[in-house]
Amino acid sequence: MYCSLRACLAALFAASAAGLPAASLPCFAQGLVTGIVLDEQQRPLEAAAVELLQAETSERLLGTATGTAGRFAFENVPAGQYRVVVTFLGYETYRLDIAIGERSHWELRAELDTKAVENPEVVVTAGRAREQLTPITFTSVTARDLVRKPSMKDLPAHLSSAPSVTHYSENGNDLGYTHLRMRGFGQRRLAVAINGIPQNDPEEHSVFWINFFDLQGAIEDIQIQRGAGAAFYGSTGIGGAINVVARPYKPAPYASAEIGYGTYDTRRYTLEANTGLLGDRYVAFGRFSRLLSDGYRDWSWSEFWRYFAGVTRYGTRHTITVQAYGGPQHDALAYAGIPKAANRETVTDDFGTAIDRRYNFSSFTGDAERFRQPHLDLHHHGQLGQDWVLRQSLFRIRGVGYFDFGGTFRSADYLRLPSGWRSLDSESRQLPLFIAAPDAQVLFRAALDQWQSGWMPRVTRRHATGETTLSAEARLHRSTRWGRIQEATGIPAELVGTTNDVRVYSVRGEKAIASLLASHLHRPVPRIALQADLQITWRRYRIFDEAFFGTEFSVPYFFVNPRVGITVNPERPLGAYASFALANREPRMKSLYDGEEAGAGFVPQFERKATGGFDYNAPLVRPEQLLDVEVGVRLDRGRIDGVAGLYWMEFNDEIVPSGGLDQFGVPRTGNADRTRHIGFEAEAMLILSRGLRFFGNATFSRNRFVHFVEYVTLDDLSGLGADRAGNPIAGFPSRVANLGLSYENVGLSLQAEVALAGIQYVDNSGGMNHDGIAQDDLTVDAYALANATVRYEFSETSPLRGLSLGADLNNVLNSKVLLFGTVGFGTPEFFPAATRHVFVGAKYTIR
Repeated sequence: MYCSLRACLAALFAASAAGLPAASLPCFAQGLVTGIVLDEQQRPLEAAAVELLQAETSERLLGTATGTAGRFAFENVPAGQYRVVVTFLGYETYRLDIAIGERSHWELRAELDTKAVENPEVVVTAGRAREQLTPITFTSVTARDLVRKPSMKDLPAHLSSAPSVTHYSENGNDLGYTHLRMRGFGQRRLAVAINGIPQNDPEEHSVFWINFFDLQGAIEDIQIQRGAGAAFYGSTGIGGAINVVARPYKPAPYASAEIGYGTYDTRRYTLEANTGLLGDRYVAFGRFSRLLSDGYRDWSWSEFWRYFAGVTRYGTRHTITVQAYGGPQHDALAYAGIPKAANRETVTDDFGTAIDRRYNFSSFTGDAERFRQPHLDLHHHGQLGQDWVLRQSLFRIRGVGYFDFGGTFRSADYLRLPSGWRSLDSESRQLPLFIAAPDAQVLFRAALDQWQSGWMPRVTRRHATGETTLSAEARLHRSTRWGRIQEATGIPAELVGTTNDVRVYSVRGEKAIASLLASHLHRPVPRIALQADLQITWRRYRIFDEAFFGTEFSVPYFFVNPRVGITVNPERPLGAYASFALANREPRMKSLYDGEEAGAGFVPQFERKATGGFDYNAPLVRPEQLLDVEVGVRLDRGRIDGVAGLYWMEFNDEIVPSGGLDQFGVPRTGNADRTRHIGFEAEAMLILSRGLRFFGNATFSRNRFVHFVEYVTLDDLSGLGADRAGNPIAGFPSRVANLGLSYENVGLSLQAEVALAGIQYVDNSGGMNHDGIAQDDLTVDAYALANATVRYEFSETSPLRGLSLGADLNNVLNSKVLLFGTVGFGTPEFFPAATRHVFVGAKYTIR
């Protein structure tokens, strides 16, 4: 005979206190759901809201709040499928699907991660998808995930454990200029946003992660969308999109100090404070860091100051956040790679220079930069009525600095040296100085002063069967680029330095952007969700005020980017999705005109008029167009969740690397008539036991030219070009995987993971031996790279409470790995990963 449920509950607590298993009590054949809610430090959370929802309809059936011990209970629960939802201000929402009947008693342990104070609806932006609902392929990375990563690395290194993502570091140790690739697409093709604000350089499309190094200390979470991102982001993401949420305002006050030291004299000093809620209205946050490292490669040091500060005001109907982040940086440049043979042993070049895997040719000329790029954001969230929500952001980004590098590869004509200088003839004046005048030395300064401002409003109306969002984007970007001889020997003094400021080039650029986006989510029946998005965008390049050559033009682009998708079984443990998108993207500014290279003969890349001059209505590099089809299946069962999907990306005029590098080692690009990317992606997480979990992902893809004739000087001696049809596209690995284990228990956190990638080609020849380059030098070999971290936080009862210690072991196996390669200045060059190195740190927090 079964006892009453109330008696059962009393018996449960008695059994728990006595250390007896609940399953030993016969009365639990009836439906009973009990549990405890804890924070990250395993402390009970009082007054957390706990709801029991009907799994089929998400209808709320029961609700309660946790007591002083963090415990809750639901009695008399009929047999059926349910979802338990736990929420608490300042913490991530906990969800778990259960089945009464499959088990008569469920004892739950809900451990909540801290998050921003704002409720979940506030931080959902136009660039963010919703789990089990939005029909796109995406992965989320939480603040807690970032804590498990090696601490003194840039964001691309952390994100490379997501499906289809790889990275490489110019400095070798993932601190400095670090580059991210997704499905093989470089970061120029990815739309990156921080709090919904686009971070891609409007003119060059690239993302310079170095400018917000240490931002991870303020990050709440990151969402990585793969595939066409045009309909969900302000920028057009052809390969995918990354949206970072950095709103670190917590409900409880605290202050912390952190120090760390590691290999290559790497150091960190950080102070951080959060006020908690003041007067139930305000929260302020501040973080200040000093970060230094010698870098792995020769002359690859970094010196950064970083800050993040902001305040949020919460009102009855409106929330306003103002925040600023950035900081000056001074760092050495290592933008050129090494020969492949130098990865294993020291080799000697034609000039007798010994080159190993740490070699950096910039060390001879002391190439370095000074730069700062402060961000200022204002975010507003307003509840206009029961069903209407207004969100808008205003922002200003300013980038100012310069790059100093050896300039003897430049000619006398490019440097505008006097016509009679050293009596060089016209042919010699076109040669590099290290040939025409070997004793001359030049340190060249390339300066940049740019700003970008914008407004991004968005209105959402929720209704019984879904929601509709209308949003807009208005941005203006302007830049001034100039160059001069900063230091020199053997050059007329009046042409050198800041006193006379004699410039070799000077050009101004502008990018104006205006977009409208309509998005509609419709749920005709509980088992189906339909979503349709339409982006209409206009953007215009402008070149003006150019010295010496007087080039001036304006080129507009207008695109319509639609997407439709369907989710089957939305917001349930097992669901499926499919989407169909069309995305267009304009070429970068330098594909139209490179004012910095005009003195070396680079002319506007437009068709010539029969009457002479250029037709600025006919650029040679065309916009690329993508048709993207994505299908997938998602599973979320609490102890196991995963996603598996297929993608088919069909391009017309894909913009691919073609034709060498510019002066900063950046690949020049051109159109491939037709290309195709097909792939399978899968990721999974499995809880093996309490605190122990396995995670992994894998991608298998085929990236090929369908029709492309490439015109590169070394391949084009006959004038017919090189037919690349059927060849793999440079930089796209066909296999990428990540595997890992993590363990957490009573303040201890351990994680080990390994990244694997297959062969990559450095050019579009498909690895064919050509122009005297050995076949092996045209590929980046497959690699495996393992890292491990350990963290320990002392408990609240310990005399050392508030102290946490951490250690990172990078490249555990001490492998000599090359992460990426390209063809620079006529020969292949590769970027090595640092060999085994460590970083240890300590953090003390007062709460």
